[in-house]
Formats: sequence, structure tokens, C-alpha cells
Amino acid sequence: MTPETRENESRTYEPKVIRDFRQEVTDQIIQMLDSGTAPWQKPWEAGSFGLPFNPTTQHAYRGGNAIHLMATGIQRGYDDPRWLTYKQAAEKGWQVRKGEKGAQIEYWEFPSRQEAPTKKTDSPAENPREEEQRPVHRVYTVFNGKQIDGIQPYERKEHPEWEVVQSGEQILQNSGAKILHDRSDDAFYDRLHDLVHLPHKAAFQKSADYYGTALHELGHWSGHPDRLNRQTLTDSYRFGDPNYAKEELRAELTSVFLAAERGIPHDTARHAAYVRSWIQALKDDKNEIFRAAKDANRAADFLLTLEREQSVAKALETVEAHSQSGAPDRRFEGGKETSDQVSSFKKHRSGKGSTGVAAIDDSLAEVKALSVRALGDNARIYNAQTDSGIYRGEIIGETQHHVVQKLSQSSTVAHLKHLLGSVPGVGQNVALRYSNGRIIDVAQFQPKAQAKEIAR
Repeated sequence: MTPETRENESRTYEPKVIRDFRQEVTDQIIQMLDSGTAPWQKPWEAGSFGLPFNPTTQHAYRGGNAIHLMATGIQRGYDDPRWLTYKQAAEKGWQVRKGEKGAQIEYWEFPSRQEAPTKKTDSPAENPREEEQRPVHRVYTVFNGKQIDGIQPYERKEHPEWEVVQSGEQILQNSGAKILHDRSDDAFYDRLHDLVHLPHKAAFQKSADYYGTALHELGHWSGHPDRLNRQTLTDSYRFGDPNYAKEELRAELTSVFLAAERGIPHDTARHAAYVRSWIQALKDDKNEIFRAAKDANRAADFLLTLEREQSVAKALETVEAHSQSGAPDRRFEGGKETSDQVSSFKKHRSGKGSTGVAAIDDSLAEVKALSVRALGDNARIYNAQTDSGIYRGEIIGETQHHVVQKLSQSSTVAHLKHLLGSVPGVGQNVALRYSNGRIIDVAQFQPKAQAKEIAR
């Protein structure tokens, strides 16, 4: 045995530890919830903080990335919302100080369906393999402006109270939401009657505080089946059930995003009742904070779109066009960082038998036509989110690759047949439960009397 052989045998190789970004973020948020320092547990005043953004692109970070960077900034005492990579800083002539520790973000990029090949040939060289159309997932390290030499001091944008009031009033007016000022010291959204209940404006110390409360409840209102059709709202029955706390988490994060974007105050007075439920939900599923942040971003986008659109339908059209587009998200740093998008993308790219992109698109066009015939020209159609969720309602038809389920008087959802196994018959009332990209249960159901309120 040669010395080289003995040396090689004596070496011990440690397996490379693969970091789980989402688990690390979830653990961070759980720790902060326990100590009462999570971003949505802090009372934000107008102009006191901003949404994390990249100063080289001027694009805001989205969803779980935004929450993670906010949380990291709070933990480290940063009051600068600017985050960028080492390379981006160097390209500007700035220098990350030696020894500084960065924070991670994740990036997803999904090719659009239009990028899929429409011409098929027998030559493998002319047919791009599915692997070449896979979504791109990367984790990047970014540094805060406070960790960088040479960068100009951050000048925080001020939001005077009149500006906050103007933004809040515009959103409320354009929403057309039915608002009753009939409470003394509490506020809630009544889902059963689609009503927002608030105290009178005079009950608030500052006008801006009224709009902070009102837009929190409008965050719940946005999840109605005729609007964003958010599962945590539609499947929330009573205080104490898991979806009730998850829906409140989404409304809280929506308030945080509105506070960052427009300076609308965010109040934390009634969080204590939800903290344990939030911690349990995050412990049960490392993706939950990312789903909640994604839903909250959609709700905030919808409400902020209402600031300039005088029609709910137009605002929904704008938000849906943005969220359902398969193209990479160029407006916001971090791409589409959600496992729902991964699952949905794979279903469209793969499928069984002859199911391809064109066939899926044709089937979805049939879904739309069927929904319009059943519900009218204003029918809204959703693709089932396969990462998690429950859909309840009557089966009203099927197409080549989809089963169509009625969710409300104005909305339907399309389920991919190959995930179902046994296809429910038209006219059946069923509940379809998804988890991790597959349907785990299909059951008959009778509609229940649901809780009337989502309390603030």
C-alpha cells in the first residue's frame, strides 16, 4: 500500500449539508412570534418603515422574501429597507464591509406557456426537452444598506396624514364595499352578508387610524368568492379553527404591506388570541408563511389597484393578469417564490398521454365557455391551487382535461382530471382536498352554516 493510498483512506469526507431556506425562514418567524417581535406584531406608523427593495433595480421584494427581509432587519436593528447582492454593490462602486453577514432570498422563474414549442418533429435535436423548460430556483445572499460603505444614506419617504387619508378614502370609495358604522370599539367583516362593520371615524384618535382599521377589514373582504376567492376565508367556520387564524394572518400581512406602501397605520392590539395558532400553523408546514405572504401580496395589490381603478372588476382583471401570467415577474425582485407556482407549472408541462401545453390551453378555453354559459358573462375562473386547499361546490361540467366546479354564483374552479382518479358526476356536491400537488380526498358534502364574522 502506497503512502498516497494510506492518506486517501485516512481522510474522512463530511457530506455536504443542504440548507433548507424555507425551514430557516419559518424557524426565524416562529422565534420572533414567541418573543412578540414578528413584523406584523409591531405597530407601524406612517413613514416608519418601507417595503424591502433593491436599490439597483428599484424593484420591491415580494411575498416570503419581503417578510424574511423585514424580519431580519428588525432582528439586526436596520432602519434601511435596501437589500442587494455583493456583486450589485460592487458594480455601483460600493463595498460590503468585511465580516458582514448577509440574508438569503429565493428566486423562482417560470417560462411562459407561450415559450413552449408549438411545432413537433421527429428529430430530438429540434424538440426541446422538458428539462430545458423547467422552472429556475435559486437562493441568493443579499446585504442591507447599513452593511455597505459608499452607498448614500437612505432618505425615508414621508407619508403626511392627509396623504394616508386620501389613499384610504379612495380605496374604500372605489371598492364599493358595504360598510356599516355601527360598532363602538370593535371591527369585523361579516362574510355571510358581505358587510364590513366599523366604529364611527370620531372613535379614532387620528383619521389615519380609522383607515388602518378599515383596510384591515377590507383585506378580509378581498377574499370573498366573488373577488380573490381566498380559501382561508371561504373555509373558515369559527374562531379557533386553523383556517380562521390563517385568514387573520393574511389580513395582518396585508396591513403590513399597505403600511409599507402607503403609510397606512398597522395596529397590533388584538394579536394575542392568534399567536399560538400562528406558531402551530408554521410548525406544521414550512410553506405556510410563504403562502400567507403570497396571498397577502395579492390582497394588497388588489386594494392598491382600487386606489386608481373605479371598478372592482377592472382591479381583479389587473391582479389576475399579473398573478396568472407564466412569464417571469420583472416588476418585483425575487420572481414568483411560491411552491403553488411550481406545482401548477409542472402540471401544465407534463400531464398524461397526449396532454401538452396546447391541449391544456384548449381545455381551459372550454372551461371558460362552460362557466360563462352556466354563470353569465362575468363568470370568473380559477385554476385549482394544488399545493394545498379545499374546494367545495357543485360539479357543473367537464372538458377534455378538466372538471369544472361551481364555487359561487359568479366563480368556478378547474381541476385537472388526471389528479382526480375517479371523476365526480355533474350535479354532485363535493369537497376536493389538495396537498403537495395531489388530491388526497374527494368527499360528498352538504353546505354548512358558516360563521358570520371574521373578527379583527
